[in-house]
Amino acid sequence: MSRSYRKQRGQSKRKRARRELSREIEDSGAMQLVLDRAELLQMLQDGVDTLMMNMGLTIAQELLEDEVLRRFGRPHERRPGRTASRHGSQGGVVTMCGQQVPIDKPRVRTVPVGGRSSEVDLETYKLLQRDEAMSEAVLRRLVRGVSCRDYEAVIEQACDGFGVKRSSVSRHFVRATTDRLKDLNERPVDERFVVIYIDGLVYAGQTIVVALGVTLDGRKVILGLRQGATENATVCKDLLAELQRRGIDSERPTFFVIDGAKALRSAIDDVWGVCAVVQRCQQHKRSNLKDYVGEQHWAEVKRRLGDAYNDTSYDRALKSLKTTARWLDRISPDGAASLREGMEETLTVIKLGIEDEWLRRTLSTTNPIESAISVARTVTGRVKRWRDGNMRKRWCAAGLLRAEQKFRRIKGHRHLPALAEALEAIVAKRIDVQRKAA
Repeated sequence: MSRSYRKQRGQSKRKRARRELSREIEDSGAMQLVLDRAELLQMLQDGVDTLMMNMGLTIAQELLEDEVLRRFGRPHERRPGRTASRHGSQGGVVTMCGQQVPIDKPRVRTVPVGGRSSEVDLETYKLLQRDEAMSEAVLRRLVRGVSCRDYEAVIEQACDGFGVKRSSVSRHFVRATTDRLKDLNERPVDERFVVIYIDGLVYAGQTIVVALGVTLDGRKVILGLRQGATENATVCKDLLAELQRRGIDSERPTFFVIDGAKALRSAIDDVWGVCAVVQRCQQHKRSNLKDYVGEQHWAEVKRRLGDAYNDTSYDRALKSLKTTARWLDRISPDGAASLREGMEETLTVIKLGIEDEWLRRTLSTTNPIESAISVARTVTGRVKRWRDGNMRKRWCAAGLLRAEQKFRRIKGHRHLPALAEALEAIVAKRIDVQRKAA
């Protein structure tokens, strides 16, 4: 046997083996990816981002070819009863790594009927081309502090990539945040929320009132937001009424934690009535008193407040606060009046008999919602010009939903069922008192 014949025979065996391997891969539903070793090494030396970008383009191209192969067979393959056939290729665009990238899209057309044929849509191409992918990629980067101007610089751009200029990025962000705001305002909230925190934040002279709920198992959920000129009773009432329409039962006892704003308190009474049990933020009360008393008296005031708020007896804590208010009458009458305003509601967590120290701390202040608002402020910190009210709501929603992704269950969540029982008992007493008075 000649050497050239043996060489040709060996090559034909390898070709048959490769064809058999390709058929096995096709039958198994897997996909084979062929890469040039030298090109792969060069891309790796350019950087991992470049490698992943080029790998992504290669995989996208192979996925398109794989769909055509599965649905319409190999090139020039004769299939009885076929309804469509390959028709070359054309330029297309897909979304990848936060940018739009050109790609070679295979074409398939139906078999001509009456001299006419039509283009066949490829499902893979639709998925690779969907507009939401670009908007979501822009949203992910901008809520982490990247500006529209710097977007192009922070991504690893493909050689022919486009759609990353600041005007395009801004349009995609508007689209993404509009969708997020709509989803936030429309998603159902029909779970049992035993605790609701309410607070507001200000953007360029406009106030956004935010509600955060805690489920019976301790999960925190952003419930909704409402925009107004100030944190007034109408805005707060409309927000609570909206939550009521979306599924929250206002006839079930609910524990509200607020910063002490009278508008919030009035709105809660209007919508929840006797079923609302209100806790005023102890930290806000401390901050208010610090503004009234001088530095020379603040240490003593802080100690007295700490002793009262850490007490486990409601009667002792209330007596201690009243004593502090009488003491403040001689030092700062306005500070004493501030302490007396809503005094009993700063001790609601003690009155309910919450024994777990972690849960009592969590429910005594608005820190959980303040933390979410802090994330929203960080996200919006790079905005230099607020154009309209809708822009404020969109950015605020994006920041709050960003914070929601990091939420953990509140500390002391195992004792929330006991809190729900205590709320039921106190509301039942209120209803009995009302009936006897009637």
